[in-house]
Amino acid sequence: MKTKDMAIVALCTALIALGAFIKIPLPTVALTLQWFFVMAAADITGKGRSSLSAGLYVILGLIGLPVFTTGGGFWSVLSPTFGYSLGFILTAFLIGLMAEKGMNLFAANAIGTVILYIIGGTYGYVILNFFTDGNGIALKDFLWAFMILPLPGDIIKIVVAAIVSKRVKKAVGDI
Repeated sequence: MKTKDMAIVALCTALIALGAFIKIPLPTVALTLQWFFVMAAADITGKGRSSLSAGLYVILGLIGLPVFTTGGGFWSVLSPTFGYSLGFILTAFLIGLMAEKGMNLFAANAIGTVILYIIGGTYGYVILNFFTDGNGIALKDFLWAFMILPLPGDIIKIVVAAIVSKRVKKAVGDI
C-alpha cells in the first residue's frame, strides 16, 4: 500500500470516528454523521480504501478506543447498534464498488443504506431479544425505533454525501 493510500485510509477512519460524536439523540439509535462519512469515503475513494477505513474504525473501537457512539471496548459487540458499525465495512465496499462502476451516487448510497439497515437492524433485533435481560422488543416497536425514526435523517445524509462527494471528486480528481 502506498503512503498516499495509508493517509487517505487514516483520514477516512478519523472522519468516521469523529462522526460518532456529531449526533442528534433519538430514543434508541442516535442520528450521527458516521454513516455520512462512510458513504462519502466510499463515493470518493472506492471500495478498497473505504472498506479498509470502516474496518479499521471497528477494530479501533473493539480494542478500547472510545470511537463508537457508546464508547469502545470488546463488550460493544453487545450493543444493539454495533451491527451498524459492522455493516459499515460491507456497505463501504459495495457503495465504493458501485461508484467505481459509474453508478449514480444517490442510487449507490440509497442501496447501501438499505443494506446497512438490514445488517444493523437484524443484529440489533437479535441482541435486544436474545442477549439482554428483559422481555426483548416487539418487531413493530423495533422497526419504528431503529429504522423508521432515523430514516429522514439518513435520506438527508444520502443526498448530501452524493452532492459533496461529486464536488470533491471534481475538485481533486482521482485520489
